[in-house]
Amino acid sequence: MSPRSNATYTILLVDDDPSVLSCTRRWLERSGYRVRIAADPSQVLATEKGLDGVDLMLLDYKMPGMTGLELLDGLRRTGNGVKCILLSAFLNDEVRRQARELGVDRVLDKPVDVGLLREVLAELLPVNGSRRLADASRG
Repeated sequence: MSPRSNATYTILLVDDDPSVLSCTRRWLERSGYRVRIAADPSQVLATEKGLDGVDLMLLDYKMPGMTGLELLDGLRRTGNGVKCILLSAFLNDEVRRQARELGVDRVLDKPVDVGLLREVLAELLPVNGSRRLADASRG
């Protein structure tokens, strides 16, 4: 997968763990994605323009003050339909059910298998950029 192929995509990573933010951000950038990070999910909700240009969100489930699903619920209520991957070490049937109801595209266990994450990203954000070309032709 060529980094230039992914450069048209922006991923928002939301996690309260600074080491996860740092490591995952570096990995995503080396894989060619543009990356925005947020350690506080409430700040993402407070900034309407914060999701402009974001193609996919990687959300941690368990964070202080607000879960990733609560953040996603707030975003969905404003009409935001951005693609989403939920990451968690605390998965159970109820979390998975809520994730489905909110339109989460994939749910992955932490620690995240990097190979699986790479496959999921390639599935949701096509490397050939065909979605971007289609979007550009509509404008």
